[in-house]
Amino acid sequence: MAIIKEEYKDFSWDLHAKPVHKPLVAQMELTYRCPLHCKHCYTDCYNRHSYTKNELSTKEVKFILDKCKNAGVVWLCFTGGDPMLRKDFIELYLYAVGLGFIATVFTSLITMNNGILRTFKKSPPFNIETTLNAATPAKYREITGTSFFRKHVSNIKKLIKHNIPVRVKTQVTKQNIVQIGRIQRLVESWGLDFRPSTMIYARLNKDTYPCQLRLDPKDAVRINKKYGYFEEADVRKPKERIKLKNLTGRLDHNKVFSCVAGGHIFWISPDGKMSVCETFKKPYYNLLKKSGTVANGFHEIHRKVHAIKFKTKSRCRNCEYRLICKWCPARAYLETGSREKPIEYFCKLTDETIKGCQSR
Repeated sequence: MAIIKEEYKDFSWDLHAKPVHKPLVAQMELTYRCPLHCKHCYTDCYNRHSYTKNELSTKEVKFILDKCKNAGVVWLCFTGGDPMLRKDFIELYLYAVGLGFIATVFTSLITMNNGILRTFKKSPPFNIETTLNAATPAKYREITGTSFFRKHVSNIKKLIKHNIPVRVKTQVTKQNIVQIGRIQRLVESWGLDFRPSTMIYARLNKDTYPCQLRLDPKDAVRINKKYGYFEEADVRKPKERIKLKNLTGRLDHNKVFSCVAGGHIFWISPDGKMSVCETFKKPYYNLLKKSGTVANGFHEIHRKVHAIKFKTKSRCRNCEYRLICKWCPARAYLETGSREKPIEYFCKLTDETIKGCQSR
């Protein structure tokens, strides 16, 4: 199994390292619906039944999956919301696996029934990822607004029992930072790695409430430092690392988007719109168009996104720490209404990050 993992890693890096813009990774948001209503979630604003009518039909999802296959997409992630809420999830999952995609599922696991579990046992995904943000039922209820803690834990254990690959992540906020140690011990007791994240941003409808749940920058850096996130592991190729303290210097272009938008990954919304950013949904390309292709849409959006230039004297434009900072134009737009405006929290977080690098 170790040899297989190393072969996969080499295969993955060989594809991602190529300096060409090619659609290889599809994040398909099958629905925005989710049984949980986490207060920090950036998509919960659309977690309403009123949005169900805009979701793709089974036939339309398969139509787009065929287009992804024809474009050479290798990795496919069913995400949301919670994709398992769709009544046709098993059918769509098996169709995607049948097309040969390396399939991953992002899910709350609350809606995993025996039929879905049997499907995963017979046709295992590359990975299933779920987020557990509490170590007790009371804290779980405070964060999610539900009483599904025991069911969530039980379904994680079922996946482990049947050797189905699962990763458990934790979103650390002001609500659960007091339980981070307990969550870690719980996750590690299952033989899994503890994977905390401190990144929170505004919702897709520009509701900034989640931003109130961000940790104090000092606490965020302390957690990042404790769990090894002061090094961008394997960003070039296996066994090589680029230290954050070396990621300095002003960019030599005036592009607003200096991120990986349009690199190899793209998103498909529940209504079939393709974008190259998780949070910045415009420009988009309608994949339901009969004549439209994933490749054409990918390159069209890429050209538009990377043609966007700074029009103001934003501090972010020439900041020497821009490659370290968690600021990005998409997050800025959701939080401030401008793609160019700094987010003060990220400025403070970057200052603390630099101090942390210097103390290593």
